[in-house]
Amino acid sequence: MNHLRLIVGAGVLDGLRWARQNLYALLILSPLVLGMTYFGVGRILRDAGWEPSRGEALALATLTTLCLVVLAMSRASAEIYHTRRPEALLDTLPVAADTHLHAALARRLARAAAVAGVAVVARALTRGGASDATLAAALVLYAAVVALAQVFAALEWIHWGHKRERAHALAALCGAGAAAAAGGALLLLIVKPAHFGAGGRAAALAGGALLAAGLYASALALHRRWRAADIEYAKRVRARERRGPDWERVLRRFVTKDSVRAQLARDLRLTLRGFSSAVYAAAAVAALWVLVLAAVLVSGLLPGAGGAGSSSWLAATWLPPVLAVKFACVLAAATLAALVPVLVAYQSPHFWLERAAGVPGADAWRAKLYYARAVTLPGALAAWALGCLCGATPAFYAVPLLAECVWLWWIVSTLAGGLAFETPEQPGLAVIMVACVTLAAGGFTAFIWPMGLALYTFGLPQMLMRAQLRAHVHIEQVESRQ
Repeated sequence: MNHLRLIVGAGVLDGLRWARQNLYALLILSPLVLGMTYFGVGRILRDAGWEPSRGEALALATLTTLCLVVLAMSRASAEIYHTRRPEALLDTLPVAADTHLHAALARRLARAAAVAGVAVVARALTRGGASDATLAAALVLYAAVVALAQVFAALEWIHWGHKRERAHALAALCGAGAAAAAGGALLLLIVKPAHFGAGGRAAALAGGALLAAGLYASALALHRRWRAADIEYAKRVRARERRGPDWERVLRRFVTKDSVRAQLARDLRLTLRGFSSAVYAAAAVAALWVLVLAAVLVSGLLPGAGGAGSSSWLAATWLPPVLAVKFACVLAAATLAALVPVLVAYQSPHFWLERAAGVPGADAWRAKLYYARAVTLPGALAAWALGCLCGATPAFYAVPLLAECVWLWWIVSTLAGGLAFETPEQPGLAVIMVACVTLAAGGFTAFIWPMGLALYTFGLPQMLMRAQLRAHVHIEQVESRQ
């Protein structure tokens, strides 16, 4: 217990030191971005008159919880096994294995509690109801379920990569699914308790408590059993080599500067290796947007399929199926673009190597800009190809639609690259910022594509100049902290 108290206390002091160094991002930038997101999305939903039903709200809450679990697997595994962290020194000291797990769980609980706090704010904004004992119990259980699910999924993920045991992979999927369902019910109980009756509230709380107890017992048993065998694999998992394309040779004809090409090749290798669980989440969500587009086009829900009644290019650009393809292109590209700030945060501790090698900030930023364009291109092309293959878009408009999708991809990827180094210390906030900016600009351009020219001509040059300066400043700050 003394060891755990010392480790948690050191983590609290480190967190306070980090917060003191990032007061601007915490007190000004974060409220600004979250407030603009709420008022922007809220205004759109109010204008559309959309009020989710109980089933839709529960599905949305479940999906949100599942994303929280999947996105945190990489960081949770790093906190459990101390990969690329100063706590690796603890592995050389006589600290019990359970203490390592409980310290990681404490970190996860603190982060999950912050998410629960955001849910309370959403409850107040949506007039979900007054605070009561049920709210307090739901908050505690939701934070516990999310944190325990993240730890359990991280243990299973590392062990599956080490041993490739299908039974444990199935157990991880079942555990994550059960946690998403129970957490979704608890989250909905926090935000919109009106969707539950007295019996439903009791069932949600009881289910969350039972699942939290089961996840804790499972995580504790698995950690005791696997830690000694999996810790070395966890520490070398990021450095292992896999055969793949020779990115240096592939990129030679597209990127002329050696330093930029080397960084871009490294970034692409890291992505293909799955440097973070966010890679899998972004790829899955982007594929989901494309599948939704296919379902909408094939089902004939949209009028104007096949371009009936339109023979001109200007008329075809506003056909509902064409607009659906363009919006799906924006959604898929923006989802994949969210990997850019995650990659920057992952590489931040090692940016002093770029500085020591004499890599200027402009080259570091340009590599991330090219990376944003590389990872978002498949989503844009998939949306266009599916729109043409489904036959819902006019055949004569296939090539102009490709040009529009390429233009949307260029806008979205350039904005994502420009924001790569805006808030490298807060990847969560950076993901929200990139998503909001790219979706807003991409959606507006998808509806009125010439307006993208004005954005690109008058807004992006200043943004890209700031991006180069932010990259230079961040690399210098990282070097000064080493």
